[in-house]
Amino acid sequence: MQKFYLAAGHNVIRAFSKANISFPITKKELLDRAGKAAIQVDFDKSITLADYCKDIKLDKFANKSQFFNALIGSTFKL
Repeated sequence: MQKFYLAAGHNVIRAFSKANISFPITKKELLDRAGKAAIQVDFDKSITLADYCKDIKLDKFANKSQFFNALIGSTFKL
């Protein structure tokens, strides 16, 4: 049976909390403050928030929803 790791979004929220991230924010500001945070993205894999966000096309986020939509859109592959 294939297992899916579903906590990556939660781990991003924890990194935001530790870095005191609030919105609106630019991508540069977000990564300057939280980019080095380790984000567990699979059962046996962690990457930095900067690496996780590298393919996001937007430069500014009005709120968390906009950030997560951009993150999911940049990482989801069909």
